[in-house]
Amino acid sequence: MKKQALKEAVTDTALAAAINMPLNYVLIASAFALQLTALQSTIMFTFVFTCLAIVRKYYIRLHFERRSLRGC
Repeated sequence: MKKQALKEAVTDTALAAAINMPLNYVLIASAFALQLTALQSTIMFTFVFTCLAIVRKYYIRLHFERRSLRGC
């Protein structure tokens, strides 16, 4: 069970890094283009990253739960 939890955590973190690198660039470029203040940028980034993290974690958890039920 601990090995499965570690595998899920590593998968989720790797997927997050792959998604967040280009997303961070897009968000920074957008913040500059919109001439947002530091506070406005922080609020925007936090909102986007939090929403995406919840969705990502939900689907990762479902994936690993299905694999667990199938015995893979």
